[in-house]
Amino acid sequence: MKSLMTNKCKFFLAAFTLTAFVTYSQKQAKDFKESFNVNPEVSININTSYTDVEFETWDKNTVEVIGTIEVEGVSKEEADKIFKNWSFEAKGNSSEITISTQPAIHFASGNVMVFSDDQEFEFRIPELPEMPEMPEMPEVQAFSFRMPAMPPMPPMPMNMSDLEFDYEAYKKDGDKYLKAWKKEFNKNFDKDFKENLEAWKEDMKRYQEDREKMKVDREKMQEEIEKHRHEIAKVREEARKEIVIRRKEIAKERSEAEKARREAIIEWEGTRVRSNGDANTYFIRSKGGNENLKVKKTIKIKMPKGAKLKMNVRHGEVKIADATKNINATLSHTRLHAYQVDGEQTFIKASYSPIVVDHWNYGELNLNYVKNVDLKNVKSVKLSSKSSDVVIGTISKDAIINGSFGDLLIANVNPSFKNLSIILDNSDAIVNLPKTAFDFYCNATDSSIVYPKDMVLDVSNNYNSKMVKGYRAKKNGYKTVNIVATYSDIEVQ
Repeated sequence: MKSLMTNKCKFFLAAFTLTAFVTYSQKQAKDFKESFNVNPEVSININTSYTDVEFETWDKNTVEVIGTIEVEGVSKEEADKIFKNWSFEAKGNSSEITISTQPAIHFASGNVMVFSDDQEFEFRIPELPEMPEMPEMPEVQAFSFRMPAMPPMPPMPMNMSDLEFDYEAYKKDGDKYLKAWKKEFNKNFDKDFKENLEAWKEDMKRYQEDREKMKVDREKMQEEIEKHRHEIAKVREEARKEIVIRRKEIAKERSEAEKARREAIIEWEGTRVRSNGDANTYFIRSKGGNENLKVKKTIKIKMPKGAKLKMNVRHGEVKIADATKNINATLSHTRLHAYQVDGEQTFIKASYSPIVVDHWNYGELNLNYVKNVDLKNVKSVKLSSKSSDVVIGTISKDAIINGSFGDLLIANVNPSFKNLSIILDNSDAIVNLPKTAFDFYCNATDSSIVYPKDMVLDVSNNYNSKMVKGYRAKKNGYKTVNIVATYSDIEVQ
């Protein structure tokens, strides 16, 4: 009898445990829905944390917002408490809609788990110093040596024409004519003229001596000038080497600081929230709280095709299924997948946020510490990146790219492109250029550049810098490729 009672107790305990397990393991969800009649170009402002956001367009002047929160690992009472305390809000009018959530989740036990959106882990990352302008080589002016004027010859007798030698008379009279001619010659060159001529000879002697002395002095001065130039060039080269060494040291310090920053963020997030694979379900841990709680929050928005988006999304995923113009978005630790981005006012700033865009038609993209960026088809983009890896499938028109401490791959540039401008610092890049005609310019400092053999290039080297100018196929003023690189490795194909 006692054994039977024991078995019954065990059975009821097991059944209770199983029931509790099933209850706690089941997903529980609640929807919040709002709808607004709006103008075709309504502005939609989104401010969310730890929430997925999905956009879809339709042919209605209506904005429909559905917020869904799913929980797992808690009782129904605890789930209801979480649902009640989810700070989801959608409000607005016909011209502007605001949708927001707060990161805090309240537990039935009274504990509160707060997801911090302000944890940025600021590490002091030293800035690379600008390469200062080297001192100009001074123009050493040679001493102005005034050459003395050549002494003028004494004036010749005025009647020199009378002293012309008559050869015919000489043949006729012989020595008689010669003696008469000599007598007349000596009479014209009197004593004064002879004295003046001797004085002139002395002046010419001194003149030649002065010229020789000045020639020696001039050669000596030229040697001093050349020596001075070599000394200045040596000082400039030593200064340049010191600057290069310092820049490399600072680049290493920056790389180490960025690595420490990433590791700190990963460690912090690992203790607070960890993502469940591709799905943004968060396993929440709190000291003394429920370690099995799973929470997933999703907001689905249907909107007119002309709607303008302004987003501030932290820790989540954003999906934009249709073409969207003039997006203004700030993303942090948020995945973005957009079908088409367009509009002159488009500006997306992403930090620690993977980006995939099928068609980037126009706009500006600012990246910080993003390891996966895939722009499949680009018409026109202004891209700046820091410690990010970017892959661009095809550029069809133009691109301005400025990147540091990252990798860049441009798989293809359409032959009809207009302009490609790339500025890189401490980066690696592979750029596949078309076979069509275009002008090419490159200025590389402390960098390695590889070019296709079929390009016609004029390469000049100056210390640690290399300037390249040329073209492919033929000179073409309508298509240009400009590359500026510092401490980078670039392969142009």
